[in-house]
Amino acid sequence: MEYQVSDSPALLEQSEENFRHASASLARRVDRIIISLLAVEWPCLVAIALVWCPLTWDGTHSRINPHLAAAILAGPAFILPAIFCAWRFPGGACKHILAAAQILVSILLIDVTNGRIESHFHIFGSLAILAFYRDWRVLVTASALTMIDHVFRGLWFPYSVYGVLAVSPMRWVEHGLWVIFEDFFLILNSTNSIKEMRLVAMREAQLSWGAFHDVLTGLPNRRALQECFDLSRVKSECPNRAVLYLDLDHFRRANDTLGHATGDELLKMVAARLDRARDPRMMVARVGGDEFVAFLDRFESPLAARDQAARLLSVLAEPFEVRGHRLLLSASIGIALFPEHGIELRELQERADRAMYAAKAQGRNQAVVFSTGVARRELLMQEITRDLPQALTRNQMKLWFQPVVRRNGTLSGFEALVRWIHPLHGSIPPADFIPLVERSGDSAVLDEWVLHEACRRCARWNERGRRLGVAVNVSAGQIEQPDFALRVLRILDRTGLDPVLLTIELTERSLVQDKSAARQQLADLRRYGVHVALDDFGTGYSSLSYLTTLPVDTIKLDRSFLSRDGETTAAVVEAVIEMAHRIGLSVIAEGVETIDQVERLRRLECDEMQGFYYSPPIPWGDVEGYVDVKSSARVWQPEEYCVPA
Repeated sequence: MEYQVSDSPALLEQSEENFRHASASLARRVDRIIISLLAVEWPCLVAIALVWCPLTWDGTHSRINPHLAAAILAGPAFILPAIFCAWRFPGGACKHILAAAQILVSILLIDVTNGRIESHFHIFGSLAILAFYRDWRVLVTASALTMIDHVFRGLWFPYSVYGVLAVSPMRWVEHGLWVIFEDFFLILNSTNSIKEMRLVAMREAQLSWGAFHDVLTGLPNRRALQECFDLSRVKSECPNRAVLYLDLDHFRRANDTLGHATGDELLKMVAARLDRARDPRMMVARVGGDEFVAFLDRFESPLAARDQAARLLSVLAEPFEVRGHRLLLSASIGIALFPEHGIELRELQERADRAMYAAKAQGRNQAVVFSTGVARRELLMQEITRDLPQALTRNQMKLWFQPVVRRNGTLSGFEALVRWIHPLHGSIPPADFIPLVERSGDSAVLDEWVLHEACRRCARWNERGRRLGVAVNVSAGQIEQPDFALRVLRILDRTGLDPVLLTIELTERSLVQDKSAARQQLADLRRYGVHVALDDFGTGYSSLSYLTTLPVDTIKLDRSFLSRDGETTAAVVEAVIEMAHRIGLSVIAEGVETIDQVERLRRLECDEMQGFYYSPPIPWGDVEGYVDVKSSARVWQPEEYCVPA
């Protein structure tokens, strides 16, 4: 099977570092071989000159034989300098100096013996030894020096190369071709050896680097985080340390709507931003899908941990440009301090995780420090998670209803809201138990019960000729069921409720995936008269042009638009209402709490409103009395009917 190289930049960088280290180590080993060889060759060269030179030189013109002088001077001239250079700077460019020295020794040995040792013996042996470097450039250096010697002496002093003149003076060409022939195979072998070294370097990188880093993002992983924490405890005397647990808000929505490839690119961008924004004393590690842990070491005060958390949140607030999509992202961060909240990384991480979930429950996009209050809430969540499966069968789930009022002040209907009345902990907010229901896989059962009860109750209060509607929230999982429309129609038939009085509410993420089957379900319901409303408009991926493609009748303007003051917000609300009316949609404003908001929405011709100004959600037992009072009132007076908070 062909070996596949990962495209992770950090992994490739580690692989290249491994290759450089292996190449340098090999070069140092070969340096030592060549140094040892030169150290042996120099005295051997002098000894050969002492023995051989009187037989090949008459000595009539010199007391000292030139060959002997050359052999002796070779040491200080180039052998010792080459050895010193390689010893002082091992594994570097000095290998070219060693290569030149080795070839010069070979040339000198051929000259001293007057060609009795021909070039294709000693020079070829030297080239073979130099091939141990696995560097073709070293072979080029040695071969170039050999070719210069062969041309010079082959043309003008062939006797010193070949010993006799019986051969052709052009024999240097033959020797040069033999050198080129050998170089071809040596360079080919070196190239293949380099490829094998790179392959080994990549495998080592995957084993060593991959053991301490996340392959997708290049950030450290759990193992590296643990080693960093342990090392800090051993070396650092400063007791102030903190663990920050960061989880991206609604990241699954981006994965589901844009695809996992885009989600992976987004994670890489998030990791890069976190790594750039981190304090030098901080390590940021990826420990899960969209979960990151930051370890902050040696800070001055607990406020520093909060400051670092705020810094990480701020860098994530800038929009992300991913494959043509402009995405806004936020995160929730939990903070645990050493040693107040634990002395082991596992303890600190668990408590920071709890604090992170508390940050999500408080509205997300913020940091929360672990405390006893967070611990109590975590214990509460564990208890309600344990009791959740029996809540419906034990009749602990109740429906409450919040009034929806028309612009002229008349009652339009109610929105059904589920409440869990726990026998020990009282009323559990939907924000706490609805995510638990979705994770447990029981959302379909709860959704079916809520829809049936809401329709049954609405049919009851309309028995005296009223035409009050009811709105029911539907989860994304429920609407994706192929028989959803049929089940809704069966419930309407069993309860006797007119389909026109039922409104199905769903959030943008239920439709943003452009799932044709889910949209067809809504289209079928609309043909029977059921209304469809888009809830929490303005908090997701919506745009005004996007509304033209959705099978909806109404948009519910998110309460955040009313809670923010300013001319810009007012202009946005006005634009949304005007555009919705132009394309035939009605608008309901949520979170209306003051008379000023009511008057402003009336001027903007908002169709309907709901909020605490009119009434908080009320239990079923109070709905009849509420309807009687409001039906008889000409002008809306909130104080006419006292409802429980």
